[in-house]
Amino acid sequence: MNQPTPTPGSGSGLSGPADPTPYRPVKAGAYWTELEPAVTGAVAVAARRLNRDERSLFPPATAFALWAWQTRGIPAEMDRIFRRRLVEEFVHRGMPEFSRSSRATYRSTLLAIVEAVTPAHDRTLPLPRSEPTPPYTIAEVASLRSWALRQGRPSRRRDALVLLALGLGAGLATRELLAVRGTDLEWRSGILHVAVWESRARLVPVLPHWTAPLIDSLDDERDRWVFRPGRQGVRGAQVTDFLHRGQQTDLDVRPARMRTTWLLTHLLAGTAPQELLQIAGLENHAALDRIAKFVPPPVEPVD
Repeated sequence: MNQPTPTPGSGSGLSGPADPTPYRPVKAGAYWTELEPAVTGAVAVAARRLNRDERSLFPPATAFALWAWQTRGIPAEMDRIFRRRLVEEFVHRGMPEFSRSSRATYRSTLLAIVEAVTPAHDRTLPLPRSEPTPPYTIAEVASLRSWALRQGRPSRRRDALVLLALGLGAGLATRELLAVRGTDLEWRSGILHVAVWESRARLVPVLPHWTAPLIDSLDDERDRWVFRPGRQGVRGAQVTDFLHRGQQTDLDVRPARMRTTWLLTHLLAGTAPQELLQIAGLENHAALDRIAKFVPPPVEPVD
């Protein structure tokens, strides 16, 4: 009896006609509109050049793109994200919850995608300086606060508000806000401060209108995490996990944008540049110059 010849894409490992069912990620679902063009473009090119099934390339490409866009602030563009140096950083710093074998598998797949989609003359060039993540508008900040207050369970409302308070009120990066414990909050001269113990150790004053959610989060167990106190350890994906498990929203809830908004708030308030560098954990004025592009021009007086 003759055996049927395997068709491309039916498990043979060969690339072939596209699966009619479009790929839909789980953890990156809330951000798929932003990430889809870069990811699907890279997967399509890589599948064709590597003779691989697209479905096998989507999970690592999506996880990597989400990390690069959300954590590193890289624009969601195929040729900006799929770079070898970013892949190596992702494998070593963005996959702590993965096993060693899974990291090795993702690394080899992602490097194969990079080899396929990035022009040869670009592979050894340094990563281009990405544009700063745009800040939230006043209306968007109000929408974020409303989103937090609409969370179903009291614990989720508390955590959503804490996330906004540490991001918009203290300008902390993702891993920094995940590492804050109740014992890291202290009053000094009538202002609530957050002690940061990550690589850029410092004491950060919280903007006054964001102190309430942090104070409300404290209980007798002061050594617990402030954001999502029941978790074990610190993993970069814990913010994304929290957002995914809650009510889906079209809002772009990102610590990177919160930090830019916080920096811009201080620039508009006239905080001295040297002081802002210190509390933000930044090393030079170039970082502030990139944020200053969002300062609105002065209004010309009307005669």
